[in-house]
Amino acid sequence: MKIKPILLIMFTIMSVNLCFTQTAEEAINLLEDEQGVGIKATSMGNAFTGLADDYTAIYWNPAGLAQLKKGELNTAIFNQKHHTESLYGEQTTTEQQSYTKLHNIGFAYPFPVIQGSFVVAFGYQKTKDLDNIISFRGFNPYSNSKEFEIENDRGYYGFLPFDLGLQQGQTITNEGGISQWSAAAAVDLSPEFSAGLTLSFYGGTSIYNMAYSQDDIYENNSYNIYNEDEELIEYFYYNYYDLLQTINTEYSGFEIKAGGLYRFTDFFQAGATITFPMRLKVTEDWSANGELSYDIYSLQEDAIYEYLKKDNLGGGIFDYIIEVPYKFSIGAAYKTQLLTLSGSVDYRDWTQMKYAIPDDRYESDYTDLLSHNKLFRTDFRETLNMNTGAEIKLGNSSFRAGFRYVQSPYKKEIYGDLDKYYISAGAGFQVSENVVLEGSYSIGLWEKTNNYNYDWQSSDIMKVDEKHNSSRLLIGAKLLF
Repeated sequence: MKIKPILLIMFTIMSVNLCFTQTAEEAINLLEDEQGVGIKATSMGNAFTGLADDYTAIYWNPAGLAQLKKGELNTAIFNQKHHTESLYGEQTTTEQQSYTKLHNIGFAYPFPVIQGSFVVAFGYQKTKDLDNIISFRGFNPYSNSKEFEIENDRGYYGFLPFDLGLQQGQTITNEGGISQWSAAAAVDLSPEFSAGLTLSFYGGTSIYNMAYSQDDIYENNSYNIYNEDEELIEYFYYNYYDLLQTINTEYSGFEIKAGGLYRFTDFFQAGATITFPMRLKVTEDWSANGELSYDIYSLQEDAIYEYLKKDNLGGGIFDYIIEVPYKFSIGAAYKTQLLTLSGSVDYRDWTQMKYAIPDDRYESDYTDLLSHNKLFRTDFRETLNMNTGAEIKLGNSSFRAGFRYVQSPYKKEIYGDLDKYYISAGAGFQVSENVVLEGSYSIGLWEKTNNYNYDWQSSDIMKVDEKHNSSRLLIGAKLLF
């Protein structure tokens, strides 16, 4: 018995997928459903555009910074848990991922002025978590049209299918996120109206790993091998095929957000923001490796030989630009000494998103990428996300709750109902004149059905039904000075 490492030549469908051309769906997933910034804001369901009364106004509505009468140092960390349950065929697979990271750190300072208010703020905010995990495994009785080149010691070679009646599995993990380094300023233009501007530099990284496997547990893929005289000389059996893809990605961009806040009375105010279009640059460093195992039984020698094919399937660096369209937000808040009620809506037209190529690149190298731009117009839609929240103050304590509805950018008639729902709660405690401790907890639930790339031929039949449960705990403090 022996092991023979030789070159693995991939079949056509697999090699096409290894180009790592992004799809319209991947760009949308990267940017939709930002989790928001700040403990108070997230515990109130992200309904903060019309309230924006602490440092995190730098993210929600920079005009709200003008409300600050004291300097503020604001920081928080978060723990995120993501639980998935996947059904593939008749088999259910569950996975859970947990991690703790810095959420934000920054400060705001109100300058002394003769009248009105002038406030500046600087800081760091994590705006989008990319950490997630999905795993499924099950038996697929249908063909997936995969084939591989095989050979033996006698020099026989040829392409033989490895496609039918397989135990298949796939695990996809992603770690990382997108963050902002921001600077903002706000000023009172009248006793009732404040205006503000935030300039943000985007940065971030992610590590994507996809492990695919298919196993011939019932020997459905076995073949007889004949010599030139059509004499049966060997039996051939597939065992398994494994594939690992890795993508290390960097993100960078620049964003401008302008906001206004109008105080109608001492108890009621409303705000609005415009987030201007952004060009988010994405640079991917990818690699892929495959491993194929099969056995050959020789009738002449009455012996079984094991063959293992390993290959580095390639790698490289690929960069491109995502052009992100305008985002408009409006909100209102009713405030008394005891009770605060707030609500907001966010609008974005995802059909206006598109891919672009960096300067000094050849458009011919980006044909596949740019071909997905038509899908933004045909498969996606405008969204209107809705946020509501409330706060009750009792002495030095504040208790908060909120609800958030995130409308999916995907058209329902194509992708089904992928809308998300979040509920949240939290509290703040002023432990001294200058120190406030805060915490919040939110949970989101949604379901989706996916077709994954490595089962293209039978994906319309063998889909993966997923249930997602994401929870987040935020803990932090504010220092007032």
